[in-house]
Amino acid sequence: MATKEQLLAKEREKALGELFVAECRADTPNFDTLRTMCVNGANVCYRHAAALHWAAKLKRFSLVSFLVDNGVLHEPVSRSIIANMCNIKGFCEEDEPAFFEVLDNVRRMSGDAGIDLFVPYINFMAVAGRMDKLRVLMKRYYLTEAEVAQSVYIRIIFEIILNTHDEVLEFINRHVDWQDNAALDLAVSGGDWVVLEYLLKSGKVQATPSEKAVSQAIFTGSAEVLDILQNCGYSFEHNPEFLKKACRAAFNDGGRMLKYMLLHGYGRSDKYDGRTLRENAQIDGNTAALAVIDSL
Repeated sequence: MATKEQLLAKEREKALGELFVAECRADTPNFDTLRTMCVNGANVCYRHAAALHWAAKLKRFSLVSFLVDNGVLHEPVSRSIIANMCNIKGFCEEDEPAFFEVLDNVRRMSGDAGIDLFVPYINFMAVAGRMDKLRVLMKRYYLTEAEVAQSVYIRIIFEIILNTHDEVLEFINRHVDWQDNAALDLAVSGGDWVVLEYLLKSGKVQATPSEKAVSQAIFTGSAEVLDILQNCGYSFEHNPEFLKKACRAAFNDGGRMLKYMLLHGYGRSDKYDGRTLRENAQIDGNTAALAVIDSL
């Protein structure tokens, strides 16, 4: 059982921590007040670095550096919070000098020059097609092209394709062999038909997605994806699980995908779970599916 002194110390720590966070959230934080709190035992990592969360969200770069100088990096999530400041709404080119000053301070204080600090910025610039910014970053921090290219998330690569940022895409393709079945499945399940076309035209990937990916495309109504796959020779006929997904989707899409399936090789006599389409629709009370079945 905790002693009275321990309970009082815990209450004091909580009260001081709340005051510290409140000061960081103030319209004009008083750095002298914050320093006094730190001298008197305020924990800058209080509530998983809540003060840093607010400083980053409000784009207060000098306050972030103050927190770094006073030990906020002891909280494991702090590096990620700081690295992701470039993704905060309103971050613009004018903010970059202050942002990089903070990153330099983090690297200096932690002794860790890992590329993780730059990954959010790399993706931010890649999706915007700013190859010029990536070159500046590589030169400033002696990063290799391979390091930068390999830091771009696959979802960001999809966005780069959709936004036709050809220079950035060419840069990534020089250093990353990302076109594989995992990318194919992600494009199919996400309904990214533009990306799917790119993958198939590259010749590196065959039209052989997993059943799980195709099932997701059916359930979400990605008919364009299914059209592309079928045009490339993929056959999804007579698969009970695909039919089941289309029937379940009828609750949300009014039977659109079930109609698609019935027009592309499936019949009203096909079964899933050992029962016919009509039997399953009646059991489920699926009136939209029944309407489609009766209309064809």
